[in-house]
Amino acid sequence: DAKADYLRTLQAWMQTHHSWQPADGSLIFTPGVVFALCSCIRAFTKPGEAVLIQQPVYYPFSSAIRENGRQLVNSPLVLKNGRYEIDFTDFEQQIIRHKVKLFLLCSPQNPTGRVWRREELEAISEICLRHDVIVAADEIHHEFTRPGHPHTVFASLSPATAAHTITCTAPSKTFNLAGLQLSNIFAENPVLCR
Repeated sequence: DAKADYLRTLQAWMQTHHSWQPADGSLIFTPGVVFALCSCIRAFTKPGEAVLIQQPVYYPFSSAIRENGRQLVNSPLVLKNGRYEIDFTDFEQQIIRHKVKLFLLCSPQNPTGRVWRREELEAISEICLRHDVIVAADEIHHEFTRPGHPHTVFASLSPATAAHTITCTAPSKTFNLAGLQLSNIFAENPVLCR
C-alpha cells in the first residue's frame, strides 16, 4: 500500500528529526497547507465565528479567514529587544472575548523567523485546552531552524494537545517540491476528521 509506505517514511523522518511519530491512520493528504487551513476553518467554525491569528503572519492566514466568512481576531506578536514574543495575557483575553473556536498557529513563525520554545508552545496549549480551542498548526518550515533552536512539533506536547491539533506539513519547502501540490496533514484525533 503506497499510502502506508509513505506514512512509514514520514513517521521515521519525524521521529529522527523531531522526536515525534505521527500515529497510524492520522495522515490526510491535501493539495497545500493553505488549502488545509481553509478546510479547518470551514470544518471547525461556522460563518461569523472567530478564528485567532498572531500578526505579523503569512498573509494567507488573514485572507483564508475573511474569504470563508469568519471573524479575524488578532493577538499581535510583540517586538521586544529585536525579538518577537507572545503576549499570553492578550492571547487568552482575545479567546475569551471573541469566543474563539480555532487558532491558526505558525510554527516556526513566518515571517518573523521565531522558533517557538517548548515552554511557549506549552503555554499556548494550556490556554487553548482550557477554552476548548482547536489548533491548526502550520509547521511547513519545521526543517529550517538553526543549531540551538530546535523545532518542537505542537502535537508532541501531550496526548491532550494532540487531540486538539491538526498538524500541517509539506515536502514543498524542505525539498523544493512545490510542484507536487501535496501536503501532509496529521490529525491524531479521529473526531477531528469526521
